[in-house]
Amino acid sequence: MRRAAPRLVLSLGAALCALGVALFWRANRPGSRTDGGWGAYTPLPADTAYESRLTLSFDDRWAVLWTAGHVAGAGLVVAGLLVLSGLAGWALGRSRARR
Repeated sequence: MRRAAPRLVLSLGAALCALGVALFWRANRPGSRTDGGWGAYTPLPADTAYESRLTLSFDDRWAVLWTAGHVAGAGLVVAGLLVLSGLAGWALGRSRARR
């Protein structure tokens, strides 16, 4: 069990990172509900009329649109990286304690 626990935590962190990247990529795909292309001038469906979005503009050169999919994907990547960095710190501390 002592060797299985770090591998389980490693796979959990990697899975969280992969899931977050996949979710962020899916939210960025062209043709998604937040595309903003030619469909920007059509009326919104009733279920998307009250969605919350955050748009950041920097000197009118480019804008960043974060939807719920972007935020959830980024959050999963951050959680996965926290799990992986915790595991790395544990492994480093364990190897230093052996000396």
